[in-house]
Amino acid sequence: MSRICVVGARGLLGSSLVPVLKDKGHKVFCLSRSLDQSDCIKVDFMEQFSVNAGLDLIKPDFIVNLAAVTDVEKCEDDPHLAYLGNTLVVENLCSWMRGNPAQSHLIQISTDHNYDSTGFSNEEDLKIVNHYGFSKYAGELAAQAVDATILRTNFFGKSKCKSRKSFSDWAYDALISERQIYAFEDVFFSPLHINTLIELLQEIMMNPISGTFNLGSKGGLSKAEFIFEFANSMGLRTNNITLTQVGEMAMRTARPKDMRMDSSKIEFVLPDIKIPTLIDEIRRLNDDYK
Repeated sequence: MSRICVVGARGLLGSSLVPVLKDKGHKVFCLSRSLDQSDCIKVDFMEQFSVNAGLDLIKPDFIVNLAAVTDVEKCEDDPHLAYLGNTLVVENLCSWMRGNPAQSHLIQISTDHNYDSTGFSNEEDLKIVNHYGFSKYAGELAAQAVDATILRTNFFGKSKCKSRKSFSDWAYDALISERQIYAFEDVFFSPLHINTLIELLQEIMMNPISGTFNLGSKGGLSKAEFIFEFANSMGLRTNNITLTQVGEMAMRTARPKDMRMDSSKIEFVLPDIKIPTLIDEIRRLNDDYK
């Protein structure tokens, strides 16, 4: 079994990933800014010496970086904060790796926010429209200097993180309470169920690959279509949903409208990976919210 260092273990993905890795018998360590978990090592991610000291203690086979500042408005208002959380952390992790060659493989979780084309984007179809996307892409560039799997992805599913709700959590709460939902019919994406993403991450750890890869579902839907499909699969009423478009809503920060991804590259490189359709992924939510 592997020694795995998870950065961002308390977040939306980390809260679900860490227990699975432990159940599989891996030795899991977490780097954190605080010591609120027994298996955490306290690190100041802004200081190279502190990151080095933490990783020297762990000597991981894999570093899984889930840390990120994902608030789009906050990143736009404070680009330096976006750099610190989405770029500098990666730079410091990679600096340690360069000093310890052949020690670790990095799995860097990036974002589908780097796309805004029409249709399904491949890894070369970059179009960055805000500081969040730019800072995440800068983190990708830092990760390219080491042995790393860079994954552009998006996910949904029931959150195990007390401080964060997922997109499907928000949709379910609004559908159950019959609160008004303004659903974008002109914003498209191709996310994965969080459990599928975790399964695929484990497959990548078994067969580490270097490079930048899309990791999303097949088919893709608008956010409005996602919500209607979710509601119908759960047998929930949809009379509280109002269709709208991005241009009709007042937004301070530009956001991409088409983040659908073509994930055929990773399927070609890792034939054991089978990308599911988004419709099938939404059906997995039935077990989450029954």
